[in-house]
Amino acid sequence: MHDGESRPVTAAGPTVRTELAGTRGLVALSGEIDHDVAPQLAAALDELIEGGAQGLVVDFTHLSFFDSACISALVRAHEAVSQRGGTIRLVNVDRFARRVLQIAGLLPLFEVEPADEPGTS
Repeated sequence: MHDGESRPVTAAGPTVRTELAGTRGLVALSGEIDHDVAPQLAAALDELIEGGAQGLVVDFTHLSFFDSACISALVRAHEAVSQRGGTIRLVNVDRFARRVLQIAGLLPLFEVEPADEPGTS
């Protein structure tokens, strides 16, 4: 993958879009990222890291569901990125996704930026 190139991992349904911008890997998730799609997410994260990403930003804006397989892929990516001194930032995380990460004890692993939700100011 070349700098600035963006591509979907899946053509329809849930998607994992990636982009490598310098040393920052950008990942946009949409739909349901479950045990069927998580291997594609893991492969995309690995590709970004192998391509030189020292930090990752994962956008949850259009994510409607994720399960333990998605979480596992993110944790493995965290381990690889942290070995390089980088971090993973999860952005646009709604309160439900944040709660799942909290229950799983994973909030300390990631920088988490909440989504702007209606009625919260």
